[in-house]
Amino acid sequence: MSRKVLFIQTAFLGDVVLATAAMEAWHAAHPEDRIEVLVRKPMDQLFVGHPWLIRVLAWDKRPRVKGKDWRTLVKEVRRARYDVVVNFHRHASSGILTALSMAPVRAGYANNPLAWRFTHRIAHRWGDGTHEVDRHLELIATCSKGTLPKAMPQLYPGEGHRDEARAVGAEGAVLVMPGSQWATKAWPEGQFAKFLDETSSRVVLMGSPAEHALCARLAEGRDHVTNAAGAVSLLGMVAAVEMARAVVANDSAPLHVASATNTPTVALFTSTVPRFGFGPLAMEHVVVEPSAELACRPCGMHGRKRCPEGHFRCGWELSVASVVGALRKVART
Repeated sequence: MSRKVLFIQTAFLGDVVLATAAMEAWHAAHPEDRIEVLVRKPMDQLFVGHPWLIRVLAWDKRPRVKGKDWRTLVKEVRRARYDVVVNFHRHASSGILTALSMAPVRAGYANNPLAWRFTHRIAHRWGDGTHEVDRHLELIATCSKGTLPKAMPQLYPGEGHRDEARAVGAEGAVLVMPGSQWATKAWPEGQFAKFLDETSSRVVLMGSPAEHALCARLAEGRDHVTNAAGAVSLLGMVAAVEMARAVVANDSAPLHVASATNTPTVALFTSTVPRFGFGPLAMEHVVVEPSAELACRPCGMHGRKRCPEGHFRCGWELSVASVVGALRKVART
């Protein structure tokens, strides 16, 4: 019997990408179910042309409209009468939405402030090496009928998105993603500059529109480097990663996109560590970390706006030579 199922992940791009693995597993096990997803804007763009999702709901979290749009979503979710609601987010807003859905099955993490209103919940184990994808699979296993297959994150760019990627020269290039939402998750700009001087590969720099200036500085004076930050759509970026020779990225969303496209990956971890569960999943990957053991690392579960110690040794002591060597290994240069 077909059920209406809603998956919720209203965090940022990388979190949404990783949540697609659980969605793929559920769909493989229950192809008859009508599956919908709720994400924050503009992450709904990731699902344009999706082959089996029935509907994509989007929460506009801009300050002026956040509350009003959330109330509209509550009404929409209640009106939809879902049979199953699975919440991968651990914040109160999504927990309230899950509780108010009145779905017979409401699953989420015990860390959510509204977990007491869920019918199925597990602890979100952090720091023991369990990958986020596996945590999500454990969660949906609590409310799925039968055995769930192992699944990987999956995205579906169309030919138009591939045209976007070709237009910026991504095909066969090394994609370098130097930005991050959190300053302490980003390898220092000066280190990226030295790395670009050490590689002769054709490089395309990518990132959000807000990272265009950073990428412009890194591209300046380097004929083998092109700045494409902000030049493509979200699925255009996915297509670019898909057709790239390799990706070099911080512990940030592009790393997870590379996992979804199985693109050879060099993953740079500065203030955070892979055991948190957000490492690369591509078959060919190398994780690069600071060369020295630092008592202050990791300095928290997430990145920070600035180094609490003031020295950012975890960034500066992640060596250029180690990144060059890792790229040679995964890209076979």
